[in-house]
Order: sequence, then structure tokens, then C-alpha cells
Amino acid sequence: MKRISSIVFDRHEKLKRATIITPLGTIKVEWKNGYWISSGDLAARLLAVPVIQRIERLVQHT
Repeated sequence: MKRISSIVFDRHEKLKRATIITPLGTIKVEWKNGYWISSGDLAARLLAVPVIQRIERLVQHT
């Protein structure tokens, strides 16, 4: 099971960073200039990709 632990927005209400918890570890994601960078174990990062995409869709549709 993958879940979003936290989402942080900047003062302009744009995505800044998020923490995602996967069965293989915790992933930290940071958005910069329209793209995202993640840190953590590669296998855990691969599991987190659908969650990152879901965050981006939720923010775009609000």
C-alpha cells in the first residue's frame, strides 16, 4: 500500500514537496520549474510514481 504522508505548497500555492510512504521505503519529492525530483531507494521511487502523478492531477483540477 502506498500513501501520501504530506504535501507542502509554496506561498503561490504551487507544489513544493511531498513525502510518500511505500512498502519499500519513504520517498521525498520536490517540484522545481515544472518537473519533480525524488530521493530514496529506486524500487520505492518506482512504486511512488503513480502517487506522484495522482498528486499532480489533484492539484491541476482544483
